[in-house]
Amino acid sequence: MTRARSAAAGVFTLALCWAGAAAAEPGLGQTVYTPYVNNGLTEFEVRSGRLSGGSADGDQTTVYELEHGFSDRFSLAVLAEVEDEPGAARKLDAIAVEGVVYVGQIPGLGIDVGLYGEYEQRIHNESGVAEGKLLLAKTQDNFQALLNLVVKKPLTDRPGENTTEYGYAASTTWEVAPYLRLGLEAFGDLGVAGALGGRQAHYIGPMAKWETHPSWLPAELEIEAGYLFAAGAARDHTDGQIRLLVALERRF
Repeated sequence: MTRARSAAAGVFTLALCWAGAAAAEPGLGQTVYTPYVNNGLTEFEVRSGRLSGGSADGDQTTVYELEHGFSDRFSLAVLAEVEDEPGAARKLDAIAVEGVVYVGQIPGLGIDVGLYGEYEQRIHNESGVAEGKLLLAKTQDNFQALLNLVVKKPLTDRPGENTTEYGYAASTTWEVAPYLRLGLEAFGDLGVAGALGGRQAHYIGPMAKWETHPSWLPAELEIEAGYLFAAGAARDHTDGQIRLLVALERRF
């Protein structure tokens, strides 16, 4: 086995073993979605986040996602979310189905638009959750900016548990070398229905994304890693979060 093959296999194994804290924490087990859909492309992705420092140190969430593009405008995916907290047994916390629809480009602005919808079923005596996102992307030469505006609604009539929540995910990246992008990534809360703004939890920091297609692997390999610093209310319980994403893509 070559050194590159050993390294790639090691990173993928680490992502599989690094399973996942409360998904309500912005960015933990999440990703910044693009509005683009690739017809016939199947992707298996493992993404994990681990809080570092503070009272929540070691809290971790890992999401396993299998997605397929059924056309140039629509993809569908199934997800499983695993939660891992210090002192507690690792557990499957939720399963979900999500879809992405590419809408088109805003004339004159060059901003691509997509819509995201998800139904998540929590496993441990909790309600389902409906989530929607507006996906925006601006690409120019080697630069790309992504913005996801998020709305989430627990499907329950329990008092105090059905509040609509708002948030965001964003990134800016530059292709600094073939198949290598560097940039910044941010996740955060915007508030809840009737109480937008104020002191909310945010995470922001550097990230790197590398894509390759090794001859020994019948799929394209994507690795993304970063560290996000806690800001706002997130500083009350952690210093930041370590992030790792590994994906395999193949066209059928």
